[in-house]
Amino acid sequence: MEERENKSKTNMNFIAILVTWSLTVAGFIWSTATTNAEYNYKISQIEKELITLDERLDLAETFRMEIRTDLAQIKTDLIWIRKDLERGN
Repeated sequence: MEERENKSKTNMNFIAILVTWSLTVAGFIWSTATTNAEYNYKISQIEKELITLDERLDLAETFRMEIRTDLAQIKTDLIWIRKDLERGN
């Protein structure tokens, strides 16, 4: 009878150890998965921000080129006016 109780206790201890290890491994997997998901989300947000910044940079470059073109036209007009005034004097 006592041998049967010891065997039953041993089986219960073994089951308890298996359950504990299973929970530990499951917790580790869960922790790793949530960390991975968090990093993926952060990387995704950074990629979106980079795309937005790239679009803004392209827009700024276009605006800068328009300003340079306008300044070149103004310079040409001023040269033309100066030459016209010099001929008139």
